[in-house]
Amino acid sequence: MKIWSHSASYQAELAAPMTWMTSIVRNRCLDWLRRPAFEDATDDSTVWESLESGAPGPHELLERGTQADAVLRCLAALDDRQRRAVSFAFLDGLTHTELADRLGEPLGTVKTWVRRGLLRLKDCLARAGVSGA
Repeated sequence: MKIWSHSASYQAELAAPMTWMTSIVRNRCLDWLRRPAFEDATDDSTVWESLESGAPGPHELLERGTQADAVLRCLAALDDRQRRAVSFAFLDGLTHTELADRLGEPLGTVKTWVRRGLLRLKDCLARAGVSGA
């Protein structure tokens, strides 16, 4: 929670993200070890509520952001026709027939663009280390 609540204070020119986060965790652990033994560690209700809510945590949000960046980089690497076809199909939810009409191209051509675009995306994402690619 400390990392999440202080994320705005991170300064990239001073330390790498992992170094900055490790310092916060280390300092938090030292604070916890120094506090009196009679203090109950479970009285921080906001921490427990956030854990029980099922909402994505900072690590999951960071991972999603990293994956989104990889997807955008891989989409940008596609041929323009493939990028447009894949984007219309998956972001706008168009069928192949609707894609062919919108792009003014034959149905078989559009299907080929989508298929080849998806194969290139899969390859690019696998090289980027995105799981599930």
